[in-house]
Amino acid sequence: MKPLLEIVLKAFIGGLFVVVFALVAETVQPKRLAGIFAAAPSVALGGLILTVVFKGNQDAAAAARGMVAGAPAFTAYCLVDVPALGRFGAMRGSVAALVVWFAAAAALAFAVAP
Repeated sequence: MKPLLEIVLKAFIGGLFVVVFALVAETVQPKRLAGIFAAAPSVALGGLILTVVFKGNQDAAAAARGMVAGAPAFTAYCLVDVPALGRFGAMRGSVAALVVWFAAAAALAFAVAP
């Protein structure tokens, strides 16, 4: 029963945070900054809260470290992918960007590991 309750609460709280962050995004000026309040931060926050409740601080800290490593790695992916798509096409450009993402994520994961 506990795993089912955890799944239901994750869905509810994740959805609640998405709605709250969407409302904040609607009020932000200029509108180009509204993406900062997109779904990813709200789902991450909801997931961290439920991880603390169901699994404790240690698991939440590990998840937060993964998020810290993942965000700059995703930024590196985006910075490489946009020009790579134009230069190499969809398949090869995406693969090149994924290689950059994996290398950056691996390096950052080791950097933030306890």
